[in-house]
Amino acid sequence: MGSRLIGYGSYLPQRVMTNQDFEKIMDTSDEWIVQRTGMRERHFARDDETVVDMATVAARRALENANISVNDIDMVIVATTSPETDFPSVAVQVLGNLGATNNAPGFDVRGACTGYIYALHCARAFFTAGMHRRIMVIGAEKMSRFIDWSDRSTAVLFGDGAGALIFESSTSSYSGIIDTVVMADGADLEMLYGTTDHHIKMNGPETYKKAVTLMPQAASYIMEHAGITADNVDWIVPHQANLRIIQSGAQRLGFPLDKILVTVDKHANTSGASGVLALSYAFDNNIIKKGQLVLYPAFGAGLTWGAALIRV
Repeated sequence: MGSRLIGYGSYLPQRVMTNQDFEKIMDTSDEWIVQRTGMRERHFARDDETVVDMATVAARRALENANISVNDIDMVIVATTSPETDFPSVAVQVLGNLGATNNAPGFDVRGACTGYIYALHCARAFFTAGMHRRIMVIGAEKMSRFIDWSDRSTAVLFGDGAGALIFESSTSSYSGIIDTVVMADGADLEMLYGTTDHHIKMNGPETYKKAVTLMPQAASYIMEHAGITADNVDWIVPHQANLRIIQSGAQRLGFPLDKILVTVDKHANTSGASGVLALSYAFDNNIIKKGQLVLYPAFGAGLTWGAALIRV
């Protein structure tokens, strides 16, 4: 059994924080931020706006886009690294907010910036086993909770938002979630991590070196495993961590920049929500067309990394 994509939805908080806004509160500049990251603005949730709130809106919009009800969904998987509570899971709370009455299971995965790929990996396994008919995969993050306003090197990097995709089982093995690969290595835990006081600590140069190596490796593995080349892929939708990382990875893979979807200038790094937000933006703006082949590589704290191949 395979799957096919039948619906999508996203949510971005109303508050937009530009580079010029950062200039007013710390020693930085628009030029400095753009040159090093490619970021120009990001969305920040309200203080009273939670990961569950954002995930619920994205999920509701995905259901409307697919023209189905919540009780047509028989599993929800949420990728998040920033939930306000340890339990219950964001997925179960979203099901409750949507009014689900069919006892569909829901759970969260915590793969940091690779979380979306981990969630797709799980969904693909359930479809392959023939255990579920419709699965909603959500990426939702409130990364602004972790900002250390005294650290200009990390404060400008992150944003908030949520996105949701709905997949339906299919007899085709070459549609929907075609292939996934996920990996982890705990030897470099201190390269990128969250502190006990909920701040982000990162060794920027070393993280960059790992990202520009491991994301292309995962993408190459996926293409080799699927028996395709770069020419067969319509779009690369990389994790939106940093424009320099994205450009370097594309160069290593031999992909022209006009096949690389970039939203990091608009959304910054939204961690586990990055992939769904980027896809939703592409669908809304008629950039990625139905039937096209999309390759999504990602890298995050852990270290975690992986890739997914999706026919939309």
